[in-house]
Amino acid sequence: MKSNTHMINLKKILFVVLAVVSTKVYSQEYPFRVYTSPPSILDIFSRQMVTLGGEVILLNHFGIGGEYGFKFKDLRDTDTSYIKSNGYSYRFELKYYDIDFIKIGNLKNYISLEYRQIKDNLNDEYEYYRDSQSVELVVDNFGVKKNIYIANIKYGIIVNLGKRLYIDAYCGIGIRHRVIKNINREYNEDLGHELGHVDAYADPTNFNFEETSGNYFNPSLGFKFGVKI
Repeated sequence: MKSNTHMINLKKILFVVLAVVSTKVYSQEYPFRVYTSPPSILDIFSRQMVTLGGEVILLNHFGIGGEYGFKFKDLRDTDTSYIKSNGYSYRFELKYYDIDFIKIGNLKNYISLEYRQIKDNLNDEYEYYRDSQSVELVVDNFGVKKNIYIANIKYGIIVNLGKRLYIDAYCGIGIRHRVIKNINREYNEDLGHELGHVDAYADPTNFNFEETSGNYFNPSLGFKFGVKI
């Protein structure tokens, strides 16, 4: 009989301890969040992606989140394909909420560190002249492999849309490292080839012609739409 009583008391103690720990760690009413990034679907400068992410709030001030995205079929893909068109992105983010020295009304705010990787395989084409005297444009079809690594520091605000829905708006700065490889590209400056359009390098898609790797300044601006659960 005593043994059963001890077991019941032990279960009660464990239940109380777990309740206290859970309350302490997940101190918000809705500590879990699921979100998506609408700008990724509407991005006109790179591959459109569908994203889904999640975040957990710990100790009322810390957020740990992760996000995965997969890309649509690239509308720029050509009839000639040297590589299978596919790609993905993933993101990890650490947040600290309620920054005292920056406030926008009563909105909940945060500062965060973000790491993101984007992989993008696609087919592209461009026209070029064989030399400066040529008047005939040659169409060059080629494959492109992109790997992009991004590190950002961001500031954001949470705008609640009722009890559970919210918008996470943010801005930030960071570094973007690009690694681009071409497959079966004919265009070669060393052979005297010239691109068919003067403004070719002003076109964002023509980073594809730069078979190099390098670091770039990375501004960040956008929002996420989420639900608290």
